[in-house]
Amino acid sequence: MKNVWRPIWIMTFASLAAWAAALVIVRTVPPAVAQSTAEPAPAASEPEGAADDDGPIGAPVAPKEELPPDLRQSADNNVSFPVDI
Repeated sequence: MKNVWRPIWIMTFASLAAWAAALVIVRTVPPAVAQSTAEPAPAASEPEGAADDDGPIGAPVAPKEELPPDLRQSADNNVSFPVDI
């Protein structure tokens, strides 16, 4: 008969080792690596509002003609399912 306790002890020590490794990683990672919620300071080379002085980028967008709801296609009308013949 095989020893039943050997895999139990191996799994116990492996789980404790993984737990200890995770604890060490959490304790040693500096807080500077964590994501900051503070807003970054503006760059010193650009004065404030410099990006707003530039014109729009790209071609002008033409206004779209608004259709009534019954003429618009909904997502339900565009669904197709493959059929096995």
